[in-house]
Amino acid sequence: MRTMPTTAAWLVSITLMAGVAATSWYLGDQAAVTVAKIAIVPLYLLATKGLRAYFQNSSLEDADLKAFARFQFSDAALLAAFVVIVAAHADSAAGRMVMDFIWIAALTGGTLTVAIWLRQRRQNSAK
Repeated sequence: MRTMPTTAAWLVSITLMAGVAATSWYLGDQAAVTVAKIAIVPLYLLATKGLRAYFQNSSLEDADLKAFARFQFSDAALLAAFVVIVAAHADSAAGRMVMDFIWIAALTGGTLTVAIWLRQRRQNSAK
């Protein structure tokens, strides 16, 4: 598993926090809601790191499509949850948030899985 230098990790975290703060400001959120949304950034980054560590045992480069799809859809679910929380308004309907989560996770996970399947197919046909 590749690791990121500490400086780069801090830079990514601070940049993502600034982006969440700007999004929250743009949406007109109150200060407490903005702080809560910013506090979610380290949790999201830690969750993605934990997911990658969990799937490290089965090397994703050599994994079959099923294992890779499980990883991609899990990673997509984390991203979808993060986006839905950051983009939520105080008056957002729960049903709409659930539908947004499902669409984001399905499209992201499905697209990345298909891209890897095509790449593996191309590599196998080149052999």
